[in-house]
Amino acid sequence: MSSARPSSDGPSPARERGPARDALDAGREHEVAGHLDAAAVSYRLAVELADASADPTLLVEALRRLGVVRHRQSASEPAIALCTGSYRKALELGDRILAGWAQNALAGFSFEAGDLLEARTQYLNALELASDSAPLLGRIEQNLGILDSVQGRHGDALAHYRRALEAFELAGDEAGCAIALHNLGLIGCRRGELEDAERSLNRSAAIAARIGDVYLQALCELHRAELLHARQLYDEASRRAESALLRFESLGDVRGRAEASRVIGQVLRDTGRPVQAEERLRAALTLAVEDGWLLGQAEASRELARLHQRAGLDGEALSLLGEAQRLFRRLEARLEVEDVAQRMAELAA
Repeated sequence: MSSARPSSDGPSPARERGPARDALDAGREHEVAGHLDAAAVSYRLAVELADASADPTLLVEALRRLGVVRHRQSASEPAIALCTGSYRKALELGDRILAGWAQNALAGFSFEAGDLLEARTQYLNALELASDSAPLLGRIEQNLGILDSVQGRHGDALAHYRRALEAFELAGDEAGCAIALHNLGLIGCRRGELEDAERSLNRSAAIAARIGDVYLQALCELHRAELLHARQLYDEASRRAESALLRFESLGDVRGRAEASRVIGQVLRDTGRPVQAEERLRAALTLAVEDGWLLGQAEASRELARLHQRAGLDGEALSLLGEAQRLFRRLEARLEVEDVAQRMAELAA
C-alpha cells in the first residue's frame, strides 16, 4: 500500500475583504473543487492585486497557495520558487506562522522528490515556527507521520497522525480532520488493522464529500480499493480503483493516475489476466517516471516484478526488483527494502 501525501495548506485566516482577498478565496474554492487551472489563474490575480495594493501578508499567502497548485500541476521549479519567495517575505514581515506554512509546503516538495532527509529537516524547522497555530501544527504532525510511515516506523507514524487529529479537532478544521483520518486509515492498513482502517477511510471520505474536497475523495476511493484488494474482494476493488482513476484524470493528477493504474494492475494480475495487468502496471511506471515520483516508480517496479515472476520470467523480475530496491533505499524505506531483498533471494534460489 502506498504512502499518504504531504498536506501543504490549510484554511485561510479571516481578514478584511478586498479584491485581492476575493481572488484568493476564489482560488481556494477552485482548488478544493479540483479545478487547478482556474485556481492558478485566481491565485496569480491575488498575487498581482496584493502586490499592487501593498498587502504583504496576503501576498505571502497567495504566493504559497499558487506554489502548491503549480506543484500539483507538476511544475516543480516554479512551485519551489513561489514558496521560497513566500517563506522569505514572511520572515521579513516577522510572521512566523506564515513562514511555517511556506516551510511546510517546501518540505512536501522535498519529500515527493525523494529527498527525505531534507524534508524532515524542513518539517522540524516548520514545527519550530508553528507556535500556537493548531491547523499548522496538525499538518506538520501528519507530514512527519508520512515520513515515518514510508521509512517503516509505523508506531511513530500512528502517534504523529493521532496528534494531528487532536490539533485539527481543537482548531475546528474539518478539512484537516479528514486528511488525518485518511492517513490513520493508511497506517491501519500497513499494520494489518483492516477494520479500523476501513472506518477511518470511510469517515474521511464522508467529510471530504461534505466539504466538496474532490481530490481527497479520489484519494479515499483509491485507498479503499487497496484495502479491498488486500481482502481479496477483487470486483469491488477494481470498481473503486477505476472510479479513482477517472477522478484523478479529471483533476489532471499524474500521481493519482499512476497509483490507480498500479492498483488496477495488481487486481488484474491476481485475477489471472496477465496481459491486461502488464499494460496497467507499465502505465503506472511510465507515469511515475514522467513525474519524477520515486516512491511510485519503486512500487510499480515491484508489482511488475511479481507479475513477471509468476510468468516464469525470472531475469526480468530480478531486474525490476533491483530497480525497486535501489529506489526504496534512496527513500530509506527500510521495510520495503527488506521485502524486496527477500523476493530477490527467493528468485536467486
